[in-house]
Amino acid sequence: GVPEYNGVTSYHKKQVIVKSVWRGCTESTKKEFLRESSWLGTLRDQNVARVVGVCSQEEPYCILQEYCEFGDLPTFLQLQSTSPDEENPALSYGCLIYMATQVASGMKYLESLDLAHRDLAARNCLVGKSYHIKVSDHAMYCSKYETDYYISDTKAKLPIRWMAWESLLLGKTSSKSDVWAFGVTLWEMLVVCGQKPYGELTSEQVVENCNHWYQGDGQARLLSRPPSCPREIYDLMTECWKRNEADRPRFSEIHLFLQRKNLGYVPVIA
Repeated sequence: GVPEYNGVTSYHKKQVIVKSVWRGCTESTKKEFLRESSWLGTLRDQNVARVVGVCSQEEPYCILQEYCEFGDLPTFLQLQSTSPDEENPALSYGCLIYMATQVASGMKYLESLDLAHRDLAARNCLVGKSYHIKVSDHAMYCSKYETDYYISDTKAKLPIRWMAWESLLLGKTSSKSDVWAFGVTLWEMLVVCGQKPYGELTSEQVVENCNHWYQGDGQARLLSRPPSCPREIYDLMTECWKRNEADRPRFSEIHLFLQRKNLGYVPVIA
């Protein structure tokens, strides 16, 4: 009865993402889906993908969500890094930080509304013209990202490589657990999405690593510093991965920090 990703289609001459619930799902699932679509429809921020339509008159119920010209961030970054040319120039460090600043801006907006995203990752960031980023939430239902999710004993799909330990082990979600995921997302961007977080660990070892965070035994592993990543940016990542939620920065602070690092940067549009 969970929503499914039905791909990208056109709506009023614009590309949109279609998410729907299965025909014949339970009434409680339908109500939850409509409740979610209702509050998603109220979001208005230049760095958050908008809901542009809801189909609830007949089944299957579906949400139409804004899409962006260049698709999701991993696809975009990998294209730029593997086959740069005049149409797809290789991205500079400044451009990566420029995009990361926009992710932080979208998350600052959600933080201001006391809304937790729960699945922040590069795959849930969409890229538009002029490297404009919009935070979305479609990837969980997209088949190409199936391996980014761990199926729990209760059949829940969990992005364990991006999750704060308290979310995975205690079920606690907040803006501060999103901050943890932002640190991982920033790491993804600095490796141009060429590696999976903790790619050397199995899913079971990732869970065990979270247990080390929970126990505070000093054995928890951090993601390593990406090549060519300045110390101050890696320090920001590690601040996002503080064991205690209260010690992690707020998105408003992260956004301000990245804005200052990116002061005066204007992307070169090919």
